[in-house]
Amino acid sequence: MSDFSFKKKSLIGAGAIMLAALFWSLDGVFIRPKFYSLPPALVVFLEHFLGFIVLTPFLILGWPKIKLLRKKEWGAIFWVSIFGGLLGTLMITKAFFAAVGGEVTFATVVILQKLQPVFALIMARLVLGEKLSRRFYFWAAVAVAAAYFLAFGKTGLILGQLNFFHQAAWFALLAAFAFGSSTVFGKRIVNHLDFKSTTALRFGLTSFLAFLLISSNGDLFKINEIGVLYWELLGIIVFTSGAAAMFIYYFGLKRITASTATICELAWPLSAVILDYLLNKNVLTGGQIIASVVLLLSFFMVVKEGGRKVEFEAKIIKGMGRGEKIGLPTINLDRINLDIDYGVYLVKAEIDGTIHGGLLHFGPKETFGEPASLELFVREYILNIMQKSVKIKIGRRIREIKKFSGPNELKEQINKDLEELKADNSVF
Repeated sequence: MSDFSFKKKSLIGAGAIMLAALFWSLDGVFIRPKFYSLPPALVVFLEHFLGFIVLTPFLILGWPKIKLLRKKEWGAIFWVSIFGGLLGTLMITKAFFAAVGGEVTFATVVILQKLQPVFALIMARLVLGEKLSRRFYFWAAVAVAAAYFLAFGKTGLILGQLNFFHQAAWFALLAAFAFGSSTVFGKRIVNHLDFKSTTALRFGLTSFLAFLLISSNGDLFKINEIGVLYWELLGIIVFTSGAAAMFIYYFGLKRITASTATICELAWPLSAVILDYLLNKNVLTGGQIIASVVLLLSFFMVVKEGGRKVEFEAKIIKGMGRGEKIGLPTINLDRINLDIDYGVYLVKAEIDGTIHGGLLHFGPKETFGEPASLELFVREYILNIMQKSVKIKIGRRIREIKKFSGPNELKEQINKDLEELKADNSVF
């Protein structure tokens, strides 16, 4: 993958995140408030269950790869389903319902819910090890500030109207944490699973958890209160802000860092203001127009600066010797809990103070039907290599993991990978 292809991939990923945010703005402004009279937990169950029905084929098709997931990835799936799917959706629905009912101002809900990127950036650093440049964090802060100004640029922010001690405020804060952390753990999942299966798993597990909730609190029996209009709206949700939006979202998250994704999600207030102008003819103020331009510029800059540099140290361990048998000996490493995409990477490897250019394989060894492995290939022969440590600096991901029909096909592919290593200097 060339540098141009990498940038193109990042732009496509960011665009997908912003498209999903557009659907979410449609939901928050025009659809979800119409469910005000229904129990929030019941709404959460129905939108996820209907979405899961649509996504079930992807679960079936992706099952061979799903079976290879480790405890770490399953933990991430449960986190995303509980926090992003059930708790987050339930909390933000409760918060907006309270605002619709006049119990608290919309400003209180919005100002707290928009702390989501802050939670996501902190957790991306702690959980995924996403250490990005200072310029990235500067533009991320600019984007958050512009989003706030865009949201309150017309009405202004009257501090006296804010009520941070109302339960709706806590609902909004919990939703911000739930969705922010869900972005981070969602990235962990799509690093090791295709976005289609990820979406299906999330909706399936969230449906099950929501069903347990409404069965225990009696909301299940209120399904009879749902009229034709509500079913039509639920159908619209499935193919816009629900399953379709998450499908598009995970497609984008696969291609960019979690830190970049959470800033691109701020397209939500931008698209909401634009829709308000197009549909309700509410003209933007000069300040909102400036904030919109600044926000768009911030999106471009965080995508540009959002490339993650991964470095780690691992110990060399004894392997099965299969690479040596076919004339391509690899160095087996003990660290397999990396939060990066499965694939083959160009790397710089330091062994005993000497720098080697090499190829790093990370992921399931589908050739032999085994779970994840971490293997390094360098052209130079290194004596007495066992029990030593290797410092790895990862460059570009050049391809996905492939299944080979035999040793000759594998050798041919590695030779192609080595040609790309010769032509590349991005690692160095």
